[in-house]
Amino acid sequence: MPSRNRIIYQSQALYVAPSSTGYHLQSGAKCLTIGSNSVDDHGNTYWTGIANRPLDVTAAVVSGSWYRSLLEPVERVQSANFNFTINRQDINEFGQLARLDSIVMESPTVGLDFNYYLTDGGNERKFGFNVPTTTIAARAATAYNSGDGCISGYSALSGVLNDPQGNNFFITVVPDGEDVQGTTNIGGITDYDVVAIGNGFISDYTVEAAVGSIPTASVTVEAFNIKVDDQLSGSKTQTAGNHDAGVPGVDLEGNSGTNHYAFQAPMNTTGASDIAALRPGDLEFRMINSGEYIGLADMDGDGSAHIQSFTLNVPLSRTILQRLGSTFGYARVVDLPVDINVTISAVVSEFQKKNLFVELCSAQTFDFDLIMKDSACTSAGTTKLAYTVKNARLESETYTNAIGDNESVDMTFTSQIGGANDQNNGVFMTGSYPLFRVLPFYPQGARKAVAAAYTGPVTSTNPY
Repeated sequence: MPSRNRIIYQSQALYVAPSSTGYHLQSGAKCLTIGSNSVDDHGNTYWTGIANRPLDVTAAVVSGSWYRSLLEPVERVQSANFNFTINRQDINEFGQLARLDSIVMESPTVGLDFNYYLTDGGNERKFGFNVPTTTIAARAATAYNSGDGCISGYSALSGVLNDPQGNNFFITVVPDGEDVQGTTNIGGITDYDVVAIGNGFISDYTVEAAVGSIPTASVTVEAFNIKVDDQLSGSKTQTAGNHDAGVPGVDLEGNSGTNHYAFQAPMNTTGASDIAALRPGDLEFRMINSGEYIGLADMDGDGSAHIQSFTLNVPLSRTILQRLGSTFGYARVVDLPVDINVTISAVVSEFQKKNLFVELCSAQTFDFDLIMKDSACTSAGTTKLAYTVKNARLESETYTNAIGDNESVDMTFTSQIGGANDQNNGVFMTGSYPLFRVLPFYPQGARKAVAAAYTGPVTSTNPY
């Protein structure tokens, strides 16, 4: 590994793969043939030589064929942390104070958490959320999706609930003092590291928007495996039969701990979003049925409270399912039911006449819309990302005041997610992201196991 004085944010980048145990390199009809110079759909030129080729697309040579990396960058990342814990059980016996052994009884606990500025929903789509986009024009919609691999009008979690394998996440590390963006010469291949996290499942997703702060999202990932490669291509290193490296995803069904798929970190790849960040002044918040709000704060009309912050929390705690004959779990499933939490903080302007005891009989539910627009100085901005929470119920109100402060109220609402085809409960998202760099979109849920999603051209008759 290279000798560095330190690692800072300029030298690292976070990427996500479309699956954990499937293809990470694209082959088939959509793979470029590298002869002389070739140009892809984004205008990037590729060469035959390994030493001077750009690192944003092509991967290692495997059995004489060239492939393109399917990894996509997570955009606008502000922090990223990872950890692991090996779960052991001590073996003791009468007659001896110290343990005889300490054996691994279950899968290690691998964690990754990161946060980023919200943009156009592209990150959320890469993580497996159902986020239809308004800018897909590359191909027509099919009976299966709306042109972006999503189903309009359905829950954002519809693909997450039946995801059997999760995603792999990769953190690339370049030499000291270099930017990841713009790196086009690999030089000494072992000057680069890749921290690879396998079978990552999102266990918590939180969105925060507040006055004076850029809207952000925080993601917590639980995974089964972590590894470090001392080269950009954590692959079969130009040899088809070498399985020592490869993607970090564990074959949960076979419990082999390894698989033969290779990957390439696309170093010189920038995200496709044209938004640096979204401003809080360009957000629009709507609370449907607010005129019948059952709390004490006035939420409608001239005396309505002034919203200061909005927090949406989607906890997706998971349980590892295990069986005899296997040390590792064969699945990591979402613990149901799932309560979505919405917290709204506002400056109180007026109270409304209400009696809590009477309102306990109310069956009133609320829908929330958080619409994020791009900056526009002379006209209304264009919607870039929107969240909708449906069928939420008021849980609590908390009022605070002190000398020198404005009286404020914190309102907490909860909603439960429904099934993948439920259009009336849970959280819904729409975005404005463009097509992805190599694949038009990542497959969702069980469709991750369909090979055609990665190897062939995407057409109206072959949507995956």
